[in-house]
Amino acid sequence: MTRLTGLWASCLLSATWLLNAATSVCDFAEASHVNDWLRHPVYGDPSFDSFQRLPGNPIHRGAAPFDWPVNGFLFPDPRSGNWYVFVGDYAKGYLSPPSRCLLCRSTNRGRTWAKLGTILQGDARMFDKDGHTPDASVVYAERRYHMVYDWGEPDFNAEGGLAYAWAEQPEGPWHRASEPITRNSTLPRLLGRYQRTYAATLLRRTNDWLILAMMDHAPHSWALFAMTAPNAGGPYSERRLVRCVEDDGFHPPLLEFFPAFVHEGFVYAPATSVALNRNFQALFRAPLERAEDPAAWTLFQYGSVWHADDVEMEHFGIWGQTYSGFVDRDGILRVMFPSRDPDGRGTINLAHRPWTEPMRKRGFILSGHSGPSLTLLRRAYAEFVLDAEMELRGTASLLFDYGAPLGPNQPASDATIHTLAETRHAALQFAPGRWSLLRRDTTGHTQELASGTLREGLRRSVRFKRNGNLTTIKLDGREVWRGQIPASDDVPPSGVIGVRVEKDSHLAVERFRIKGESSPACMVFLHTEGLLGAGASPKEWGECSDAGYRFGVGAASKVAGARAKWNVIGSGLRLWSPRGPGYGSIEVRLDGRAAARIDLHSEAAVSSKPVWSATGLADTYHTVVLVAEAGQAPLDCLEVTTRR
Repeated sequence: MTRLTGLWASCLLSATWLLNAATSVCDFAEASHVNDWLRHPVYGDPSFDSFQRLPGNPIHRGAAPFDWPVNGFLFPDPRSGNWYVFVGDYAKGYLSPPSRCLLCRSTNRGRTWAKLGTILQGDARMFDKDGHTPDASVVYAERRYHMVYDWGEPDFNAEGGLAYAWAEQPEGPWHRASEPITRNSTLPRLLGRYQRTYAATLLRRTNDWLILAMMDHAPHSWALFAMTAPNAGGPYSERRLVRCVEDDGFHPPLLEFFPAFVHEGFVYAPATSVALNRNFQALFRAPLERAEDPAAWTLFQYGSVWHADDVEMEHFGIWGQTYSGFVDRDGILRVMFPSRDPDGRGTINLAHRPWTEPMRKRGFILSGHSGPSLTLLRRAYAEFVLDAEMELRGTASLLFDYGAPLGPNQPASDATIHTLAETRHAALQFAPGRWSLLRRDTTGHTQELASGTLREGLRRSVRFKRNGNLTTIKLDGREVWRGQIPASDDVPPSGVIGVRVEKDSHLAVERFRIKGESSPACMVFLHTEGLLGAGASPKEWGECSDAGYRFGVGAASKVAGARAKWNVIGSGLRLWSPRGPGYGSIEVRLDGRAAARIDLHSEAAVSSKPVWSATGLADTYHTVVLVAEAGQAPLDCLEVTTRR
């Protein structure tokens, strides 16, 4: 599950990633440097994607009591040429009144839309007991329209699943099968945790039918599964997991899929993070005829898949599942995407981009929605000159000598950036009408070194120069500060540069040009990152505060076999851990293979230090899995260096 193929594989793994390491001048706002930025489902994504919106958005907006139309399926009808959007229409909070499926139709390739109303809803005489029928996907084959949809009883947490319907035309009437495809309460749990089925895409193959759908172990993990049948209505095979965090391969956690689409023999499955900020996406793919095989799936694009425009109908970024798309005869990827406006009402919108040009040549977007976003350069600079041009609404900071540990505040949905990430760095912060130069120490205490007013407008030019101990700052062409930024306690300068955007803020970076000699960067990922990556639950690990951990916080296993996993990008790895009389042994796996067994028992407590390392690795995707064996296992942090 760790192989990378497709359009961006050569970019992600190319030798140019290494050859540019000593380049004296780099503009990191050019898409050729996309892989120099840290991208993460919780921290956020500096996206270079090339999507453009269609005029007329939104094509549908929620209204009470159905405030949340937050899912949908874009269907180009091969028979009529019309475009249809099947909208999953929910009440705020999802439960009451029961959700339904609406239909919108365009007869002119998305320029205008007619709202056709409800085409699927619960029925007291059916298995849903007058419950939910929200999210659908549709295929035209054998002179009939085939649909797989979600169903649920009025309390869908008690009972629900997937079901089949058919029609002679997209507008219906839709004839629902008398029995569902899956009934969640009767399904055996996969991996002891996955039972609830939802968010299904129906796909026609040469000799059979395929369903790709979701299962969850909320709020800690989500999985994509496949099942096949000789006929669209079933019966279907047993579910088979094809992407999940429980595998030892690289898989970004907290991602929800739905729906998928097919292009040139491959099925593509976009996925959106369900962390608090919801601005990270990834794209997976597999050959359609092998899509039920986990080994056939690859991570096609990691980050830079999507950005939110700074408009009211996209206030929350992508909110719901992810975008629904198809590639038209002109080679354009057409998508429908859900969001919410500032009043919390769901919106259904359209966008497009050239299929073969997923990224713009220059300029990236970093947005903060329900939470902040953070990205760092995977290069370090001791002395440098940074020239940046950007447009900002809200509050954002340029970060320097960033030495804070990274991790989510919780290994669960709606996670945001850990408070420790707000320590150990300097920041040049921009807020409406004001700038300030800040220094944050190891405790997070903030010292303001300087501040001033900003000229009106959203556009900013920044020149930040560090020569030895002397730093000079120019804003909008005017020098505003010259002096020495004091060190943070006993933490040596890291040379790592980054960008942070606060909640409800939007940053467009047009230039991020750095002159200087780069060196390898070092980043440290907390225990919460390991818990998140494995989809671990509180039954497996207990978090604790203890001075023996590197940053004073960590976790300890509660059961034998408890598992943690860091998904990282780098060429050097060091696992840190305390030792003590209450600890036992752990197994360490690197990229799915056994790497070491380490005894962490000692007669006296020993503070955290490196207990395992791997160097000289390809500067690409890696996983480090820690498994508790005999006795209690401590879980501290993983240090990652880049080959720069």
